[in-house]
Amino acid sequence: MRRRQTQSGMSLVEATIILLVLMLLTGVLAPSIFDYFRDAQSVKVKEDCEAIGVTVARLVRDVGSCLKLGNGPCTLDNRADILYSDGPTVVPLSDAPPFNRPDQIYTTNWNDFSHASPMVSQFVTDRNPDGQIIYPDAASTNPPAWNWPGPQFNLGWRGAYLSSPIGPDPWGNVYLVNSGFLAVARDAPYGTGIGRSHGGWPFDVFCLSAGMNGLFETPFNGTGRDWPPYGVERRGDDFIYVISGGTR
Repeated sequence: MRRRQTQSGMSLVEATIILLVLMLLTGVLAPSIFDYFRDAQSVKVKEDCEAIGVTVARLVRDVGSCLKLGNGPCTLDNRADILYSDGPTVVPLSDAPPFNRPDQIYTTNWNDFSHASPMVSQFVTDRNPDGQIIYPDAASTNPPAWNWPGPQFNLGWRGAYLSSPIGPDPWGNVYLVNSGFLAVARDAPYGTGIGRSHGGWPFDVFCLSAGMNGLFETPFNGTGRDWPPYGVERRGDDFIYVISGGTR
């Protein structure tokens, strides 16, 4: 007569011990896993902003220092003061002061898209959201035209400079560039003050990521001040990559 084999289940004490061990391992490994993801996000945002900065430099080399919203001269209405990547609509600033001194010919802020251009239009398609060509093609620029302002030769658009899509950042927000500081508009008033003809901009052009908290905390001109020293003062957890400007 065969003896019936019985399978005993796990006792309550054994299950409790296993759970305690798992909880202990989770507590030990969780910080390392979190640090790994945070480091990976930091590397990605750095690489993305560096790629955007290099692309801006290449585009300026070809079409001139004034990035525009549409085909036409570099005027206050036609200048692309902000470049933005793919991603959700930019959120309002927290406590970063706007750069809105009327006597400095500038009223734009990070969340003012009235003079903003998608990066895909500038870097990939050479067409604005309305389908209008923004810059003359390099092959059709014969002889090349002089770009205003400054003695920079206009070679024409020679993209695509990046592949699409561009962005968003690792936290799902748009990348932004304060491209308005690249050039003074041709219809800016004469004078030597900030943002005026023969005065120019002393502020840096930089790529900005809002970071984990999703708030654009660094002022549009990088400092929140309109007097020296200028430079860029990163605020909060924003990520900054300086592209060019008067303080470099």
